[in-house]
Amino acid sequence: MTFSLFQILLAVALIAFVGLWRRAQAKRKHRGWDEIVAALRANDWGLDEVSERYLYRGGIKATPTDIWGRIDGARGLWAMYTNAPLLVQLADYAAEHGTDPDEALLEGLRSDAFQIRLCVLMALAKYAMSHSTVGASVNAHRATTLYSEMLARLTTLFQESAGQLFPKYLEAM
Repeated sequence: MTFSLFQILLAVALIAFVGLWRRAQAKRKHRGWDEIVAALRANDWGLDEVSERYLYRGGIKATPTDIWGRIDGARGLWAMYTNAPLLVQLADYAAEHGTDPDEALLEGLRSDAFQIRLCVLMALAKYAMSHSTVGASVNAHRATTLYSEMLARLTTLFQESAGQLFPKYLEAM
């Protein structure tokens, strides 16, 4: 009897979770430009210092050994983690309000966001387990490189498909 009660409670909890998740997805889909930009974390953690040409070309000018200090460690990683899905939302907004967006570019941005979040989680886990930046620095370097490339691709998307939004994009970044 307790096993069937447990199953019922688990099913109710799962249905409630799915309902809340769907509602959050629907709300996220209908966000406006100002709401998305307001949710972005400020770039006060050093990305503009380590990127080769901030927003216009991917790649960074830092080695895996010094990246941790240059992006302000876990603070910079967490900013990348929280900003990655918001950048995808900006890309979706540009695709909706622009002309003829490149679907391959949009898929690439979604893939980049997923990889960034994965690299950040691995870097933070390594840092938490060992309290050493040596193991975490490799994943931090990879996440920072992906983030820089994602910003460059997003800039390209705004320039090519949503030119009318490009000044707002530059102001937000």
